[in-house]
Amino acid sequence: MERRHFLLGASALGLTACAYPERELLDEFADGSIPLQPGAPRTTTTTTTTTQSTDAAAETTAPEETLALEDELPVDIPDADRPGLAFVAEAVVPLVAVSSNPALDDTVHEFANPIASGGPLVFLVEQLPDLNRMEVLLPTRPNGSFGWIDGNDIRLTRHNYAIEVRLDEFLLTVFERELPIFQTTVGVARENAPTPLGRYYTTELLRPPEPDSVYGAFAYGLSGFSDTFQTFAGGEGQLGIHGTNDPDSIGTNVSSGCIRMHNDDITQMVEAIGLPVGVPVDVI
Repeated sequence: MERRHFLLGASALGLTACAYPERELLDEFADGSIPLQPGAPRTTTTTTTTTQSTDAAAETTAPEETLALEDELPVDIPDADRPGLAFVAEAVVPLVAVSSNPALDDTVHEFANPIASGGPLVFLVEQLPDLNRMEVLLPTRPNGSFGWIDGNDIRLTRHNYAIEVRLDEFLLTVFERELPIFQTTVGVARENAPTPLGRYYTTELLRPPEPDSVYGAFAYGLSGFSDTFQTFAGGEGQLGIHGTNDPDSIGTNVSSGCIRMHNDDITQMVEAIGLPVGVPVDVI
């Protein structure tokens, strides 16, 4: 079976942002001396939002049930753009406070913007009941943590991409508008350092100056972290999807948690498909 399959013509959607090295990408060959560089900036689809004042947001009574993204939205989205719709919240303030509830009446996390690697802080929006507050997936331990943020603290963008990684099948699939457009074989984690199953999102795009590094041509940082390593190579054990200088390792259990791709394949995802930061990633 061929390593890679082109399934449908993929349209290019730009990156919301790129970043300098996170130096926390989890790999058994992790080398903190590799001077990763930002990938090329791209355009993105911006959803124009009008928010009320912060005081008005704080006074909003939390509804008993909030609306999922496939339900009625507080923004006008064409029907053709709804399949696979994902919203990305990009911080526009130096510090984003996260609350445990939609009333925004407590603070359970605070995230600095820009992030430690130099790129902007982004969140994947999970629920959007109105433009004053939204529930987001958080880039922190424990994996799968959620919280509510103030709509005044972010810029809202959207796209229609998703990634699915099937570990047992060594298979990564890219979807656009819920249709598979790209599929390839990947290297996955060893049994003694498994990739945690769950839902994540791409937090940043990184680019080594030379594609023959252990991270290959490109690397996407993920919002998830290793359950095996609390720290790794001087970082927090952050997971990632990246290229490799060892293409023979593709299709095997080889990494310490990251998803490893052939350089041609991750270059296709970055340059031809144009996957943005904030793409949901389901590891199953």
